[in-house]
Amino acid sequence: MKLFPRILMASTLISSLSFAGMVNGIAVIINKEPITLYEVYKYSEHFKIAKKEALDILVRQKLEDAEIKKQGIDADIFEVDSYIQNLAKQNGMSEFDFLKMLKAQKVDIDVYKKDLKTKLKRDKLYQRIIQEKVGRIDESEIKEFYEANKNQFSFANEYTLKEFKAQNENLLQSILQNPMLRPEGVSIEDKVLSHANLSHTNQALLAQTPEGKYSSITQENGAYVMYYVLKKEGISYVPFENVRNNIYGFLYKQKEQKAIEDHFEKLKSSANIQVLRNPN
Repeated sequence: MKLFPRILMASTLISSLSFAGMVNGIAVIINKEPITLYEVYKYSEHFKIAKKEALDILVRQKLEDAEIKKQGIDADIFEVDSYIQNLAKQNGMSEFDFLKMLKAQKVDIDVYKKDLKTKLKRDKLYQRIIQEKVGRIDESEIKEFYEANKNQFSFANEYTLKEFKAQNENLLQSILQNPMLRPEGVSIEDKVLSHANLSHTNQALLAQTPEGKYSSITQENGAYVMYYVLKKEGISYVPFENVRNNIYGFLYKQKEQKAIEDHFEKLKSSANIQVLRNPN
């Protein structure tokens, strides 16, 4: 009769020891800074990602923190408050109401401000890397991209298509998953539309939808709409001058991302990294 309590106690003890092992167990040491198995587990659970991905992100954060410290980068309370004020303004709220909303969502304001301070310091670090590493983009580079990707800047003068309309987005999603379905509540209409008479949204939407494919779902006049493109006629191209600035922004963003990734890959390759336990 006393066997079950003993088994229960033993099971509880094993679980406690296992959890303690996770809390204290070190997964990786990077430049003498440890990352525990529990940190990996907690990050993985919070962001719903694989433990391997969580570990990679935590390693990257350690490298960023070391660079921030090395370069003496900081963010003061006034910068944090200013950032919060801008966030509140973007949401059409006062700072007081914005913080009140966060508190109602069980957000610890002190932790929130601490996280924002970390974000601002990382943003400053990224800006320094970009200023040092990203060069100017030549006009020839922009034109070369335009010519190599001209299909991205093409549009049909006329579209023959089927329009699917419903009050419930899930009905249209079900057709995307099984094109043979014709659920009740979906109206289908054959249409021939000219590019010139389309909204800017639908011009872009149909231009990027190939023949024989469904477009993504949009909202129009309170209903959900998608199109099946049967035929495109009279292909034209957006003039280079009209898309030059968009291409420039795209290429610059690419170079920014590459500069940051290359910088941290270089730091990672030269860092002293000891893998003690791979999180499973």
